[in-house]
Amino acid sequence: MREFAFQIPWALAAGSLIVAVVMVWNTSRLRKSDLTPTRFWTLAGLRTALLLSLVALLARPVWTSPEQEDDDRNAVALLIDRSESMSVREGERTRYQLAVDFARDVLLPQIDQSNLEIEPVLFSGNVVAADGDEIASAEPDGSSTNLGKAIVESVVTRSPPPLVAIALTDGVVTHTNDHARAVASLVTNAVPMIGIGFGSQTGGRVVTLEDLAAPSLVEPMQSFRMTARLSATGQEIPSMQILLLRDGQLLEQRRIESFDGPRVWTESFEVSVEEEAIHSYEVRLMPPADESVTIAKAEATTLVRVVESKQIRILYVQGGLTWDYKFANIAISQDPTLQLSGLSRTASTSKFFENVQNDVDLVGGFPNTLDKLSDFRVVVLSNLRPGDLTPFQQQLLADFCGKLGGGLLMIGGPQTFNASWRESRLEQLLPVRFGVFPDRGLETVFRIQPTEVALRHPVFQISEQMTTELAWRDLPQFQNRAIVEDVKPGAEVWLEDRSGSVVMASQRYGNGFASVICMQNLWRWRLSREGNPDHFDRFWLQLVRYLAEAGREVYSITTSNLSPTPGERVKLNIDHRTAAGEDENDRRRVRLVVQDADRKNVFEKSLEIQIGKQATVSFAADSVGMLTATLFGPGEQVLATREIEVRDAVVELAKTARDMEVLRQFAGVSGGIAIKAESVDDPSEWLSAFLEPEEPPKLERRYAQPAGVNGWVLAFLLACVSIEWICRKRWNLI
Repeated sequence: MREFAFQIPWALAAGSLIVAVVMVWNTSRLRKSDLTPTRFWTLAGLRTALLLSLVALLARPVWTSPEQEDDDRNAVALLIDRSESMSVREGERTRYQLAVDFARDVLLPQIDQSNLEIEPVLFSGNVVAADGDEIASAEPDGSSTNLGKAIVESVVTRSPPPLVAIALTDGVVTHTNDHARAVASLVTNAVPMIGIGFGSQTGGRVVTLEDLAAPSLVEPMQSFRMTARLSATGQEIPSMQILLLRDGQLLEQRRIESFDGPRVWTESFEVSVEEEAIHSYEVRLMPPADESVTIAKAEATTLVRVVESKQIRILYVQGGLTWDYKFANIAISQDPTLQLSGLSRTASTSKFFENVQNDVDLVGGFPNTLDKLSDFRVVVLSNLRPGDLTPFQQQLLADFCGKLGGGLLMIGGPQTFNASWRESRLEQLLPVRFGVFPDRGLETVFRIQPTEVALRHPVFQISEQMTTELAWRDLPQFQNRAIVEDVKPGAEVWLEDRSGSVVMASQRYGNGFASVICMQNLWRWRLSREGNPDHFDRFWLQLVRYLAEAGREVYSITTSNLSPTPGERVKLNIDHRTAAGEDENDRRRVRLVVQDADRKNVFEKSLEIQIGKQATVSFAADSVGMLTATLFGPGEQVLATREIEVRDAVVELAKTARDMEVLRQFAGVSGGIAIKAESVDDPSEWLSAFLEPEEPPKLERRYAQPAGVNGWVLAFLLACVSIEWICRKRWNLI
């Protein structure tokens, strides 16, 4: 049945009042004129009809026709909670892992039988659509939980709405601002919600040994610090023992006293080694007597390579005989502590052969074990093509860099930075992603220039007679540059061309460092009339030494509180390791700067550090955000950095017990159900009622059709204006 209505009724009332005021004023003016009563009321009536018609149009008159219609719904919204409370372990698995397994093994087979589409999303404080691989690889580390927002975005943004919304969560909700909108969206769109709760009723008491950090390279007789990061959830965590082992032998045993969680903290161990070797260190957390406390992860290991700096070996691997190796060798040979070993491939089917005849351990070609590769501190890959390195060799390089703290440098042009490397193990450890069309820069002439970051870096201080910026202006033009797709997050661009394209970039990978030079004829710098060969040699020497020392933490910054809250004082411990031959009474002048995410200084202090001793500095963390502590030496050389995340209290872990009440509320208002995950044996009994309802959901929709915008109304308005004008013309009023 059609109904007449105004969509803006208040405009009708307000407009009528304004028309009345206008007509009173207009009538007073007409009365002062010499008009007969007939003419007076004719003009007043025409003006009143015109104004009231306009007011009626402004109020938007419409014909409405409410109808019920069936929605062709063929999708299920699956909401998976990835907030930090889902990282609590229930036995051997986290709640998030239990939810993912439940979705894969229980829900998906049932949904597939109904021939429905599934639309999964991951939610915490935000909502992100995800596929199966992303769900399986996601980490439950969201700092807040907003179930209401996830419901709204999954229901309202789809047309037609989903048949049902299924939420896999522990019910620990930290944001409730969107709950009213979520209820309205479920009710208005007739979408029932099924809430499946994971976790225990009392909340888990879980202790996790998350990580073990140590310098990957140390000198013999050098003391260094190993730091274990631990976390605990729940209340009343009992005391327990933590052990440090080297190559399976016990070095130290320590007692962690009981405390109330949640808590994130570190345990540090001071260690020294006398002889050169590769040692495996392990920190082991012993379970307490209280069996109700779960040790989620009890062990963490790391490798530490003890090696002297008197002889640094570099392995130079090239895909063919080029000038790059020759001039790099000339530069490196100026330093007697550096020894370059070369391997070259002379044909696509031949193996790498040795350039340096006295390097007997390379007779067999590329090292085939990590132990053999550990003899080197730096590996340079020059002008290689896809296929020159097997997947096994690429994995060795990743372990060399990530575990042993080695330095890796890759040099080449378009044929080296080829899309065939994409998704390879080699690409994963490099700071750039290989481009699809690397040959675009083949014929382009360009000049290189260091970025602002590079100008402050010790590798680029290539002259003592002029400023760094001026020294780098004397380089010639180059060709054969590779085009990379982009730079990975966290990597630094060191060299670029005038258009801003990447020429050199670097990043830390695990304990080591990886860098790329995206051009294959840097050697022209040494022969050019414009360039200075001494600058070329010094650049190579400093770059190789920097890569060789990438895993050696001479300076380090640590903090006992890994997650400070706003207003809390953050204590930073600064260490300068003792190396062989150094006097422990020596002191170093350094400067500590703490900056926020906008690179504004939060704290700055100059201090003296005694070698082998620890200096302590504290500052106030005033606001939430990421802070970066940087230790500078002479000439603004960066000695060490540390990121510190200041965040609100860990509300996600303050309450770890499962909360079914929130799920019951949403299920109750929408006609769904809330059920505990462990109670689900055969979901087909109740899930089929939602996936295959006897009657499809009906929505009442109102279709509105304008009632005043047509030819008759427009003709009436035009007639009123025309008749009034004709009358005023004939009566000599205009």
